[in-house]
Amino acid sequence: MVLADACFNITHTSFKENFEDILNESKKLGVNYFFCPAAEKKDIDEVIKFSSTYKEISCGIGIHPHHANEVDSDLIKKLETLIIHQDISAIGEIGLDYYRDFQQKITQQESFEEQLQLAYDHKMPVFLHNRDAFKDFYSILKKYFSNLPGGVVHCFTGNKNELLSFLDLGLYIGITGWVCDERRGADLNALLKFIPKDRLIIETDAPYLIPRNLKPKTTNNINTPMNLPHIAEHIANVRGESVFEIAEYTTENFKKLFTL
Repeated sequence: MVLADACFNITHTSFKENFEDILNESKKLGVNYFFCPAAEKKDIDEVIKFSSTYKEISCGIGIHPHHANEVDSDLIKKLETLIIHQDISAIGEIGLDYYRDFQQKITQQESFEEQLQLAYDHKMPVFLHNRDAFKDFYSILKKYFSNLPGGVVHCFTGNKNELLSFLDLGLYIGITGWVCDERRGADLNALLKFIPKDRLIIETDAPYLIPRNLKPKTTNNINTPMNLPHIAEHIANVRGESVFEIAEYTTENFKKLFTL
């Protein structure tokens, strides 16, 4: 069984001491592909370094909505240069987050549009963040997506209307261990059956969103890619499929999105 983790936040401080161990143990469990996005300026060079050092790791460059005020003309120029000269798999993590509201909505929207334009100009896939911002998120994304080679709505937790809207647009849907939470994940579990096999991607979002039904929990309750098989098995059970089938087509979707 070969699995692909579509979100491993590799620059997080949780992984400073034992990254190699986590990578090797994850591979032993069948997790052979990893996508690692940047969230802020200081992450960008680091994710590129990881990606160039480890053949299993693909990277994305972009600015998360929590750091939307970091996007300016100098940053866009830097990202353009990196796209041309480095092996970049996607623009991301980009999008809107009205739940935390760490940045003003207008700042988030402008940042999102500038980075979508960058992806549009260079025909790059996008790794997307949407939380409590569907109306604005969808309206902005729809203007650019026709000229993009693909994209994934990372950590999807929306409703059925949002899911079907994203599918109609042609997006992949990223599902995390959120589905393993019998409280928060109940609605999402009910939506799993509506995601076609050729649009489903799985992810841990490590170190966040450790599966609630995982036993025993990992050290310090930190999520890692080692938990991806657990998430895959849960999704398989809900969808009435085998975990091997889930692994096969979600890994194929991962490769197609990130052109591996």
